[in-house]
Amino acid sequence: MEEQPSHTKRKHYDPQTYARLLAEFTQLMEEVPKLRPDRDAWDIEGDWAATGTIFFVDAIHQPLFETIRRFDCRTIKLVNFGQPAVRITFYRKHRYWLLKDKDLPTDKKIEQIQAHINDLTVKAEVLKSKLDKMPAPKRAESKGQIGLYWEQVSTWRNILASPEQYEVAVSNYSRQHFYVTVNYKYRLPSGDYTNEQEHLLNTQRDRLGNITQVRYNILFVDPVEIFREHPYQNREVEGYLNNFSIKSEGGRHTIYARLRPETDAINTFL
Repeated sequence: MEEQPSHTKRKHYDPQTYARLLAEFTQLMEEVPKLRPDRDAWDIEGDWAATGTIFFVDAIHQPLFETIRRFDCRTIKLVNFGQPAVRITFYRKHRYWLLKDKDLPTDKKIEQIQAHINDLTVKAEVLKSKLDKMPAPKRAESKGQIGLYWEQVSTWRNILASPEQYEVAVSNYSRQHFYVTVNYKYRLPSGDYTNEQEHLLNTQRDRLGNITQVRYNILFVDPVEIFREHPYQNREVEGYLNNFSIKSEGGRHTIYARLRPETDAINTFL
C-alpha cells in the first residue's frame, strides 16, 4: 500500500508495513552504539529527564539509518539526522492556547459563557445528589463547594446578561502543560554554525502517572565538536491573563472576564 498523508499531515501505513518498519527501526536503535553524555565535558545544558528516553549517538553511525530516516514512526524519532549537534540545550516549553476577546465574536462569547454556566450547574447538582451518602466532614466540604459553584453561576449569568460590557478570554494556560524541547547547534557545509529546535517524543502516561508507552529520541552528536564551547544561543500571556478580575476553571481550560476599561471608567465616575 502506498504511503499517503493523512489529514493530520502524518504518513499512513498499512499495519504490516508499519510493523515491518518499526521492527527494523527498533533493531537499529537497540544495536547502534550509544554515547554517555558528560555534563562536565560536553557543551550541553538543561534537563531531559521529563521526556522520553534519549539516546545520544555518534554521527558516524548516521548512514545506518538512511533507509529508515523517512519512516514516520510514532514511538521513535530521529531528532537531527544529517545535522549532528555540537551544542545541545534542553528546556521545558509551556504548551497552551489562548483566545483573546478579539478572537471571540459575540455569539461565540455567549456560547462559551453559557457552556460554562451549564457545566457549573451540572457539577453543583451532581455533587448535591451525593451529599446524603457522605460522612459529615466531607458533606460540609461539599456544601461549601456547591455554594462556590452557584456563586460562579451567578457571576457568569450577570456577564451573560450584558456581554458587550465585558472583555472575555479563554485559555488552558493555567493548566501548566510543559514538554521538553531541544535546541541544538550544528555546523553547515560552509563551516558556519546554525541552530535548530525540535520537540521530543514524551513517554505516555495514564491519569495516575503510570507509564503506558515508552518513546525514544535519537540525537546524533559530533563527537569532537561537542567537547568545545560554543556561543550561547540567545511572555506577556501571564501578565495579560492576570489583568482579568473574574476567572473560573472550566474542564481543561479557564474562562476569564473583566469590565472593559471604558465601562470601568464610567462606573468609577458615576
